[in-house]
Amino acid sequence: MKKNLKKYLQKTFSLFLSTSILFSSIFSIPVQVLAGETYVGRITGEDVRLRSKPTTAKENGVSNILLELDEGTVVTVLSLNKTDGGGCSNGWYQVSYQNITGYICGTYLSIDGYDIYDRPWTSPKKAIVGGAKFIANSYISRGQFTSYLKKYNVNPDGYYDVYNHLYMANIQAPASEASSSYSTYTKNGLFDLPLEFNIPIYENMAEVYNRPGKNLATVEKTTSVTDAAFEQALDKEGFPESYKQALRVLHSKHANWTFKAMHTGLDFKTSVEAFKNVGAVQGGTQYYDMSSGSPVQYGHDTNWYYPNFETTAYFLDPRNFLTEKYILQFESLENSSNYTENVVSGVLKNTFMDGYSILDNQSYASIFVEAGKTANVSSVYLASLAKQESGVNGSGATTGAQFEYEGKTYSGLFNFFNIGANSSASNPLRAGLVYASGGACTMCSNNEVYKQTLTLASSLSISGYRTKGTYISGFTVGDSLETLKAKLGGVPITTNSTVLGTGTTVSYNNETFTIVIYGDLSGDGQINSADLLKMRQYLLGLTSLNGAYKEAASLTGDKTINSADLLKMRQYLLGTGTISQS
Repeated sequence: MKKNLKKYLQKTFSLFLSTSILFSSIFSIPVQVLAGETYVGRITGEDVRLRSKPTTAKENGVSNILLELDEGTVVTVLSLNKTDGGGCSNGWYQVSYQNITGYICGTYLSIDGYDIYDRPWTSPKKAIVGGAKFIANSYISRGQFTSYLKKYNVNPDGYYDVYNHLYMANIQAPASEASSSYSTYTKNGLFDLPLEFNIPIYENMAEVYNRPGKNLATVEKTTSVTDAAFEQALDKEGFPESYKQALRVLHSKHANWTFKAMHTGLDFKTSVEAFKNVGAVQGGTQYYDMSSGSPVQYGHDTNWYYPNFETTAYFLDPRNFLTEKYILQFESLENSSNYTENVVSGVLKNTFMDGYSILDNQSYASIFVEAGKTANVSSVYLASLAKQESGVNGSGATTGAQFEYEGKTYSGLFNFFNIGANSSASNPLRAGLVYASGGACTMCSNNEVYKQTLTLASSLSISGYRTKGTYISGFTVGDSLETLKAKLGGVPITTNSTVLGTGTTVSYNNETFTIVIYGDLSGDGQINSADLLKMRQYLLGLTSLNGAYKEAASLTGDKTINSADLLKMRQYLLGTGTISQS
């Protein structure tokens, strides 16, 4: 009974206190990492009790036990100064565990400066290997063993309740990850292997769910049965005809592939509603939930919005991704000996990870292979995920550069998978780097390597700005150049103007970016009637808009400039609408 209650409590806490990834489920709450004067501790006994007071004595007959923690559980030690109290001759440590503060007897706590994920992550290798352990322990070994299940947790036999413990909120993420891995599989002959795919099936599905605008791919289908044994295998798995039509085509191309059906027992429309309310999407307004009249921003990120039913249904429906390019989202993410260093190198080619990690004196490809073996996670998947999260050119989470977050200064930290970068944080990327500290430090490394590799792009990223090609956005209308320089933390930039407005260039070393303030078509850093006039003249063919100024006129996000953009600017000037600066 004690063990069952304990597991129930742990599962309940996981729904609300799960450490999250960038754009993760809004059900998640970031891990409270109190860095600087805190340390990492590890529980050394079984069923060790976290108490509200430093004593084992009951108060008015009521126990002060808050939780029972397993051996190996990692807690944040708030002070090395132990407190005297009853029932523990070794003194009591005040600790924090999943945002719950209490006391643990010093006899059962080891303070070693690191946790089970090897934090603090003070080099690329520590971040990659430690992050792989986190992904394995929190997701893959708990029933969320495919890219699809990490986003859409519908495994009825998984550790966590369905619809919860989501790795990210981006509803397009599984498709993006599959697309990223596709080229590597084709170039390295991995599609010739006997791959196995676990494909969810829902109850009460319509024949088709299309993406508003245009589907990502055309799914080839056939009603012709040419392989009786394969058809028997599909029937045994319980695949509906709407699934079989696409699987037959894939079988004709890859006869050694195996398709397993995961019968979720879940109503499809109910599932869509569940994920719609915790999902995020970007693109055009045709994808957004417009039920309130305008798109609702997701978290603090002004470029992400809650999706509508049709968009969510499209990405949730597995049948829309039964193609060679997208089916990889249903493949097991456990490691394989087929994923060699040469294969991983193909994933990393032409990225900032195409070469050596200076700090680790080891190639990135070999680091990912080592991480895959250590954590039993596909090294190809890990490399693809790092590429997706950190970008081709890297980000502020891959340089170790100094930054400030909630009044504290940090440096020497890395986080290639953006673990802990919760979308509800004021700056998700920096929150992830604080998670990488493990609560053990703020100035976590005195290495100077990041200064040698510091780029303007990474500095802008870590400062909360956004880059799109050679453009920078994400400014607050009315900000000054001094504000930009302060946020960049002293990076010696040069500019071609004293005004922070559209068209102003920002340069450092060999990099130059041009500022875009959406709605500012005149370059004065403001949005006013002069800009409205410029847009009218452009639409009438009386003037031209080029480069950054044309980008600044695209207010609806659909890459065209028309009457909808003009209306959006009018609404902004009347105070009845907003203009996104992302």
